[in-house]
Amino acid sequence: MHRRAWAPFLFVLVVMAGCARCGRDAASPGGATTSVARRLPRDAQAAVVINDLGSLGEKLARFQNLKVASFLAQLQNASSAEGYVSAVMRQVGVDLRSQQAMEAAGIDPKRGAGAAFLGENSVVSVLGVKEREALQRTFGGFARSRLGATEEKASKVDGGTLVTFGRAGAQPLLGILFLERESLALLGAGPSIQRLPELAAMAEDRSLAHEPVLAASLARLPAERDFHVWLPGGGGLVPVGTVQGVTLTGRIDERAVTVRADAPWPDSEAALTALDPKDTPGLVGFLPADSFLVARFRGDPARLDGVWPYLVGPQVTRAVQQAGFDMKTELLDNLKPGMVLGLSLAPNVNLGAGMPELDLRRTNPFRFVHLVALSEAKDAERAKATLDKVPGVAGGFGAKVETADVQGQRLYLTSYRAGEGAHFALGPAGKLVLAAPRARLEGTLASLGHTGGEGPVAADLRDAGANAALTVVLDLRRLSEAVKALPSEAWGIGGFAIKATTVRWLDATDDLRAVTLALSRKEKALQAEVSLRLTPAPTASTTTAPATP
Repeated sequence: MHRRAWAPFLFVLVVMAGCARCGRDAASPGGATTSVARRLPRDAQAAVVINDLGSLGEKLARFQNLKVASFLAQLQNASSAEGYVSAVMRQVGVDLRSQQAMEAAGIDPKRGAGAAFLGENSVVSVLGVKEREALQRTFGGFARSRLGATEEKASKVDGGTLVTFGRAGAQPLLGILFLERESLALLGAGPSIQRLPELAAMAEDRSLAHEPVLAASLARLPAERDFHVWLPGGGGLVPVGTVQGVTLTGRIDERAVTVRADAPWPDSEAALTALDPKDTPGLVGFLPADSFLVARFRGDPARLDGVWPYLVGPQVTRAVQQAGFDMKTELLDNLKPGMVLGLSLAPNVNLGAGMPELDLRRTNPFRFVHLVALSEAKDAERAKATLDKVPGVAGGFGAKVETADVQGQRLYLTSYRAGEGAHFALGPAGKLVLAAPRARLEGTLASLGHTGGEGPVAADLRDAGANAALTVVLDLRRLSEAVKALPSEAWGIGGFAIKATTVRWLDATDDLRAVTLALSRKEKALQAEVSLRLTPAPTASTTTAPATP
């Protein structure tokens, strides 16, 4: 079962990487992660840093108490997540969940660790050294038992001592370069070993410790972080002609795993003003209570002139432009900040046909979800005149919009080849409503005559994106409850058994509370935050004794 389980953990050992000042080292230029960054090259395609391996390992150990972790472990024929991970750690030779175990293996977890991705599957790492002899024994044991590398050689190189492990007459498989006068070691596997002496002798100004874009991003991001990742612009995951680079930071606690991103904006700062949050009307309270996904935009819609074509797609953009409809003056300039959107699971959804195609031209999304979106117009009469122009534009992108009067209320009803589309109307006090199906539109219009409620966002999720312009909350618990409430017929033939299996899956993941997204700007940089909210698991006693090779 665990025959190849060591492979991901070899990668972990090789890929623990650092890049520049972060966390506590911001106030201490000579700190551990700065030392790590000093040994990693600025021309790396990507880099990642862990501030404290012991702290991070103990935090990650909590995840084995999640029900979803045990469920996944059982799929690997293990009795529990704790048992599976413990078996893997024994094969690795060091328990990465335990600070004491790492120290016994010769690793100094408090010094941090780092790795740089140099391209062509080449990765080099930096690791804190507690005791050189113990660390050499740890990797030697791993190399012999897992890689079949029985030959060990040591040689003096510029900057330290290089120890390699390999098979007789073959190229080394694993190499460790112990630096002189520093409690650090450089680590590489296969072809990466030949880069280790070069990094040991590298000039300081060529290192990640002197990367200005990275340093500026880290200064803008919160100091509380467990790790960060640097993706330079101009290659790899960040193409040429976009941004200078993207910095990601991560924070793990009992209730959430949060990743934040910062990217210097290449255009003028004025282009980011759409992400300045404004005072907004309380429209969230009018969204349906069963909404499992809620989005709110608190920026100025008039600033979205250059963004809307990316949101609606090329087909709609062409139709709007060909019809001579000026999106900015006709619509965006007349909207107040505070647009909201809610998605609910369709109660009559049919899941028996399998997963739908993610193509609006072939699959009608409103067979699966119901939509309600709300905004408020600055000038109601002007908004009414704009809505009257939409039927003439809709034909250009394959839709048909007809009007209907219901109890004195003008409705604009949309249909297209795949079926019923999103309908819209102008409600009381200039409130614009976009909804599907029609029953959702009529129900929302009726609710606008009353005072809005608290809204569908649960109390424990309302802190998400408090200062952001765009916030999205995906309530996994509410979505799970909605799926469980579906009748057996929704699952097609054999629906009773399929539903029972699905419910077991959902029960196994009910400690995953929600996913939240927040988009904002700070100075002349775009920032994003994605958080996986957790329901804390009961504290369980776990054995994290030092693993033996």
